[in-house]
Amino acid sequence: MTTKPTSRKTLADLFPLISQADISEKAKADMASAVRKVAKVIGTDPALLPIDAQSLRRRLETVSHQLAGVGQGRWNNIRSLFGKALALATPILPGRSYTPLTPEWQTLADHLEFGRRTRLLPLMRRFSELGVSPHQLTIVDLEAYRIAICKDRLRTNPEKTWDTLIWSWNACVREIPGWPQVSVPRLAKREVYTFPWDYFPASLHDDAKAYLRRLAMTSLEEDGPNKPARPATLETRERQLRMAASAAVHQGIPREQLVSLEALVRFDRFQQILRFFLDRNGGQPSPQSGYMASFLKTVAKYWLKLDEDALRPYAKISGRLNQKNRRQKLTAKNRERLRPLDDPEVVQKFLSLPFKIREDVEKDTKSPIKRRAIRAQTAAAIAILQIMPVRRKNIHEIDIDQHLIERGKRLYLVFDSDDVKNDEPIDFEFPPETKELVAWYVREYRPHLLRAETTALFPGEGAGPKSAGTLSGQVKKTIHDYLGLQFNMHLFRHAGTKMYLDVRPGNYEVMRRVLGHRSINTTTSTYAGAENKTAGLHFASVLNERRKSSKLPERVRPPRSRAARNKAGKS
Repeated sequence: MTTKPTSRKTLADLFPLISQADISEKAKADMASAVRKVAKVIGTDPALLPIDAQSLRRRLETVSHQLAGVGQGRWNNIRSLFGKALALATPILPGRSYTPLTPEWQTLADHLEFGRRTRLLPLMRRFSELGVSPHQLTIVDLEAYRIAICKDRLRTNPEKTWDTLIWSWNACVREIPGWPQVSVPRLAKREVYTFPWDYFPASLHDDAKAYLRRLAMTSLEEDGPNKPARPATLETRERQLRMAASAAVHQGIPREQLVSLEALVRFDRFQQILRFFLDRNGGQPSPQSGYMASFLKTVAKYWLKLDEDALRPYAKISGRLNQKNRRQKLTAKNRERLRPLDDPEVVQKFLSLPFKIREDVEKDTKSPIKRRAIRAQTAAAIAILQIMPVRRKNIHEIDIDQHLIERGKRLYLVFDSDDVKNDEPIDFEFPPETKELVAWYVREYRPHLLRAETTALFPGEGAGPKSAGTLSGQVKKTIHDYLGLQFNMHLFRHAGTKMYLDVRPGNYEVMRRVLGHRSINTTTSTYAGAENKTAGLHFASVLNERRKSSKLPERVRPPRSRAARNKAGKS
């Protein structure tokens, strides 16, 4: 069977370039072998793999040297040779740079301690190479570097590299005299491709703010919404607008052309933006692409004021992308992550985890106090999430004075409806063991995490709470380290539901109240089938009991044939 190549340049186009390269014949053979090996491990013909460093890097992140059938050193060598082969066809940012620093950057580097210097040196070398001095540097230059390490490099997990880098960068902005005063916002992993508003024309940001004012009903437009959007909704819509504009830039639209919301959501760019989100999901619809399509269609309707005919193409695409969302809410990925909880022993270890962490922290007398305090903080967060599966935004925002309410000897976690995603207030009572563990963390270890005066239960770098992303990362890493489970913070809601329905199959009303769903349909459509295994076992056990309690009929012999009866008579 012949393979039909794609219209874009593919890995198959690398082989002629390798043969023409000014390197030794052995180096050519090794490089070509590396290209074939990578294609084989990915499981696709080289002619079907487009030359796209970002896409290839994501696929390689799922491959280990064991899967490739080689040792770690050999696999590193293959990846290095593959990167050199790609560089023959497309710009590839090298894994290491040896460009000397300019005097201005060298002066700043001399003030850095070893850890920060190691993290920031590649960036400083890059700007030295491009001729960007510290006093000339802008947010656009930093965003261009982020794009380069995410799109034009094969190094694993560039998002984490960028997050670590800007942590050090922002610290230098605060602490190093003469450092460029350009702070970079830290983004959640799902937003690593999203640019800040400063990256776009100011007129686009002005339009976005006007649209948000319309949603908040502060603009008093005649065709405005019937009720003002909640702060959390406004925050989501602001982020979606930045995500859409960033996606357009990643699709090749010059940022200078995005001067308004009209320029952003016109139909051809609506399609390009959605293509970006589809490509991020392997060409398949996802909840993210569906939600983005619905949102941009709404912007087109109410901001561009399109009539029904003009809006019909938007609605058609939005409907197709959201069809899968309506059919399935609990994703296959989440179902797979919940599968270990079918084992009662794993459930027991999971539910005992906060207390196991406390035991380990109290036994540990050698680790620095801050490290132990972070572990205690993580134990408290896990203990709360297990019993009160609130959303990630609410858990990191818990304020001791505002949200932890004492009524007599009892303690409650309380959020007003305005602070919750779907306007359903939160009011949970702490079980005694969870209350005692949280009190232990607050009493013994929270003081060691304070950088400024704050009433946040989980304090961050300043006077506010720790970011949701950072707290979520701590929880995720701790659960993986102790139990080997892939477990993000939102999965607590799914896990709690599964563990309850495994014992009480079909009792959705309890979980509706616990999860804060306004409608039982939300709960049933999301979790229908989550307890199928338990329900099946319960069904089988009932029938087995009925079978045992029933008197089985005596075995009746089947009638013999005439020939058999005649033979028996003769004998």
